[in-house]
Amino acid sequence: MKVDTWLAELKIPREAYRVVMLLPLVYVAWADGKIQAQERKLIMQIAAERGLLENGGREALEHWLSVPPSPAQLKSNLKILNELCRCSDRMGQEFDADGVQLLLAYCQDVADAAGGVLGLVSPRRESETAALKMIAATLDIRSAKHWQALVS
Repeated sequence: MKVDTWLAELKIPREAYRVVMLLPLVYVAWADGKIQAQERKLIMQIAAERGLLENGGREALEHWLSVPPSPAQLKSNLKILNELCRCSDRMGQEFDADGVQLLLAYCQDVADAAGGVLGLVSPRRESETAALKMIAATLDIRSAKHWQALVS
């Protein structure tokens, strides 16, 4: 599938294509079946800091945060995102190995956002750890430094 077709299916204007980098964060947030307020706040903060809410990005992100993705949608979107990471054109430059590593670090932050109890309980649920591992494998993070430490 071509990136432009995929963006059209996701109803994302081409000018806002960078917002797709938030899809893995959204998937981690949905991993336990619901989005916690802290997860939502963190994703919106990351989006704002990276300038991803412009040109239709906010609307796309709000939709993703309100409707859980289907397993098929998750698989398809991560596959296309992986293709985008491999592109050598201008779009692909946004998703180099270091950018993908940062993306996975953001995913880890989202997984930990809901927090444990006074540091006594791990803030990360098994479903979130599984989501992190699946995202790392799907995005083929081998070229990014130390990615395995991020998901352990």
